[in-house]
Amino acid sequence: MGIIYPLSNGSVNLTMWDQTPFGCVTKMYHYEATSVPGIFSYFSARHGIVKDITVVETNYTEYAIVLKNKVFNREYTQVALYARSLKVKNEVYQKYKAFALSRHLSRDSILAPPPAENCPANGY
Repeated sequence: MGIIYPLSNGSVNLTMWDQTPFGCVTKMYHYEATSVPGIFSYFSARHGIVKDITVVETNYTEYAIVLKNKVFNREYTQVALYARSLKVKNEVYQKYKAFALSRHLSRDSILAPPPAENCPANGY
C-alpha cells in the first residue's frame, strides 16, 4: 500500500507501508522528473541501478498506472497502481489489471493486497 505525493518541481515522492511481524515498515521513494513528461527515474537501492518509470495513465487527482521496465542480466517488468487515497474505484483497478495483462503479466502476478491493519500506524 502506498500514497503518491506530487511536488512543485514535477517530481513525486512515494511512501509505501508493509506490515511485517515486527510492525509497520515505511519505505520512501523519490521519483525524479525527466525532460519527458510522464517519465521519471529513481535509484533502486535494492538493485543498485537507476530505473525508468513511465506514467501510462492518470487522472491527476486519484490515481496513476505506471510501468517500470529495466534490463540488467534479464528483463524486469512491473506494473503498479498508485493512488492518493487508500481506496481505489473498481473501474480504476480494472484498468490497472487490463494493462498488466496487456504487458503479458500472469493473472496470478496481479495483486491488490488489502490495507494492512494499523499500517501506517499514525495515518498518512
